[in-house]
Formats: sequence, C-alpha cells, structure tokens
Amino acid sequence: MAGIVRLGFRRVAARPDRQKARDWRWSLVAADPAANLVCGAFPTSDGQVAPYRLWRAERPTALVLLLHGAFDYSGAFDEIGPRLAEQGFTALAFDQRGFGATRSRRHWCGIKRMTLDVADALAFLRARFGALPVFIVGESMGADIALQSVARQTAPQLAGLVLAAPGAVAGSVRRFVMGLALRLWHFIAPKGEIDFVRVSGREFTHAGAIRLLGDPMVLRSVRPAMASGLLELAISTVPAARNVSVPAFTLVGSKEDFLSTKCIASLHRNLAGEKLWRVFDGGPHLLFHWRRADEVLDEVTSWMTNRLRGHTPR
Repeated sequence: MAGIVRLGFRRVAARPDRQKARDWRWSLVAADPAANLVCGAFPTSDGQVAPYRLWRAERPTALVLLLHGAFDYSGAFDEIGPRLAEQGFTALAFDQRGFGATRSRRHWCGIKRMTLDVADALAFLRARFGALPVFIVGESMGADIALQSVARQTAPQLAGLVLAAPGAVAGSVRRFVMGLALRLWHFIAPKGEIDFVRVSGREFTHAGAIRLLGDPMVLRSVRPAMASGLLELAISTVPAARNVSVPAFTLVGSKEDFLSTKCIASLHRNLAGEKLWRVFDGGPHLLFHWRRADEVLDEVTSWMTNRLRGHTPR
C-alpha cells in the first residue's frame, strides 16, 4: 500500500464539514445524457432513505444490484452502470449505511442493518421491474455485504454473485494482530481518526482517478468504531461463505494492493455452490476502476449471460 495512500493520525477526530448539495452533485456534473441515469432515494425498513443511482436498459434481461466498497458510494459505478445497461442489465447502486449521502455517514451501523438495506434495495428493484433474474455485484466491502446477505437469507432467489476482491481476513495470527492494533487504538485514542489520502491514480481510468482523488463524497478518514466494524465484517465473511450456495464469480487482481490474495482465496474455497475464480494479471484492488476495466466487465457480463442461459462456464 506504500506509495498508494498517505496516512495521518489525529488523537481527536476533526469535526466534519456539513455536507452541501454541491458535494453530491460533484460527480454528476459530467454525466452523459445518453447513460439514461436516474437518481433518487428508496425507503428502508427502519424509516430511513437510501440514495440511489439507476441505469435502465431498454429491454432488460436481468437486474443487477451494485454494492460499493468501504469509504466509497454509489458513484463508484458511474462508469460501469451505463455499460451494464447497454448489455441488457438494468443496474441499481445505492449508498450503503455510513457512506455517501446517508444520514449515518462516517458511522458504522452494523452488518445486520446493512444486509437489511440490501433486502430493501432488492424489494425496490423487483417492485419496479418485475420478476426478472437478479444478480448482485459487490466490490470489496460490498462483496462481503452481498455474501452476508445471502448467508443471512436477506437476499433470496438470486441468479448469481459477482465478488470483486471481497474483503477477507483469514488466519489466526493475522486476525490477532489486526484485532490487537484496533484495541490499542481504542485505548490510546478512542476519539481519534486515521486519515488516508490517495496519492496515486495511475492504474485507474481517467474518470476513476479524478473521482477517487477529488470527489468530496468519498470518505478519506476512518474512526475506531468503523475500522472495528470493517474488520469484523472481513473476518466473519470467510466462515459465512460456507452458507452461500448461490453461483459465484470471484475476481482478484494479481497486484492486489490492500488485501491478502491468500485470504480472498480462503473465502472463495469456502463458497458452497458453483464457483469460478479469476485473477487479472496486473490488476489492482479496485478492478472496476482499473484502466482495463472493460476486460473485467466483459468477463462479468459474459458470466452473467451464461448463467441466464443455464450454461456453466469452466
């Protein structure tokens, strides 16, 4: 991770600036009118609302729920959403709890609540577009939430899961060291905050680099509670995968720069259903933002199309 992000530490977290309308409009300024993008918010089962972006296919053959990674938001899919729609997949991305334009921004709301939000998103999609097959495409943390939703049975009747570099922490030593570091952080600076500023975007598309480096909706700091929640999610998803029998396609880059590929492989081995593993040579952690993201998306859409046709790729 050296050379990718610059880390900083504060014993007392800075008071965040109040979100302004221009923040969430930032990434919509250059939206392509031809992308058929719709923005709104759907109600969640606890009375909140979840901001979303929807890309409609003219003649959809399936629906895709897109789940972003940690610190990101629905804008993470501004490049691949229109391309999915062009290939017949109506795609919905929403800001998950604690991120984006949600009221809980910067606060960890728990795995249970986040999986219930997935159930609400699926209900919203199905109510709007009918009984089409549904896939979930998750990136990093989003892939974990997708797996947890299936394992907890809040995401029934899925056609398949696409897991792009799912967050995974396996191995007793690794879990102990990371857990100890977080406990020390809680003890020394319970109100502290770690800043992480991305300093390089050379491996990304131009639009992806600009967004990741400059979009004010992308979080660039983490507090102990959220860090602990993310670690719990990454640890617990590895055994939870044993309860997932939905067909799954796991993607990882050979130059994974944030996670351990061995840990991701452990998670993949635990999946109980039909599964496919793919390593992209030279690919970073954020494969959907990579300069060769077209290659990644081609394989994802090919896999989903084969699933719709009842064909099992080898």
